[in-house]
Amino acid sequence: MNPFTSSQVVGVDLGSAAVKVVQAARIDGRLILRSCAVGKIEAEADVVSVLKRLLTEAGITATQAALGLSSSEVVVKPFQCPPMPKKEIIAAIRLEAESAILSCHSMQDMAIDWQMLPSVSKESLRGVLAVVPKTVLANPMQIAKSAGLKPVVIDVEGLALWNAYWALTGNRDSQLKTLLLINVGAGKTNLVIARGADELVLVRNFQMSAEVPASNRHQEWLDEVSDSLGYASSAGLQGVDAAVLTGGGANENLVASLKATLSVPVTLWNPFQQLLRKGQAAQIEEAAGPLFSVAIGLALRRLA
Repeated sequence: MNPFTSSQVVGVDLGSAAVKVVQAARIDGRLILRSCAVGKIEAEADVVSVLKRLLTEAGITATQAALGLSSSEVVVKPFQCPPMPKKEIIAAIRLEAESAILSCHSMQDMAIDWQMLPSVSKESLRGVLAVVPKTVLANPMQIAKSAGLKPVVIDVEGLALWNAYWALTGNRDSQLKTLLLINVGAGKTNLVIARGADELVLVRNFQMSAEVPASNRHQEWLDEVSDSLGYASSAGLQGVDAAVLTGGGANENLVASLKATLSVPVTLWNPFQQLLRKGQAAQIEEAAGPLFSVAIGLALRRLA
């Protein structure tokens, strides 16, 4: 998948309960939301027809698509290595990928991609690696193609989430903080710990929603978040300064529960509050903004 072209793409977030589509533009340096739509999935076989309908409703004519990927089998990890020739970097990345592969898969089963990041020191190179079974890629690609789209980017949803947050909010914060950013869906959660635009600490997806505060599932969700922080701490994280919630499952009750669990400030994030909406997108209620956080990040892949 070529991540670098000047063409606009449709951001497509294939959630477990709903499909979200977004088309954005950059005009005079400002991000504009031109079209967006959300549709509920009634049955697994209904996803293609829902996606087709949403593209029509939103008036989206672009056919190139950026798709989100969220699975417990997706492994994303930052890596660091000494300066070396390109061939040696590729070999080192392959070793990192082999160490990240789950025991039930072989190297031939996996799709691997990486991105080098700006170095903070002349003594080291930094990057981020993504490894995923090829079988996990097949379903979203087939859905998009069946709806008449051409997938040109497949992005990890957690990375798309962080890109959206940083593009819309991070640059406005004069104090660089270590943030925990969580997108809460109906059946899955994307979790990112990062500091700045490209200093990723942890990217994780788990197939669980927060649901209602009184349920055991709610406590299990809080435990998963705490475990993620514990894992990051074992890798050197000193703690997070704040947490930010978004997504269709984010609400004030969840803010209160997470604040009590983590003992850090927790806020809700609505990307519509930082985006100028034009045309069809202006007709969508502002309260629906958190539903589109990942889809917005996907749509920005061609506008950076």
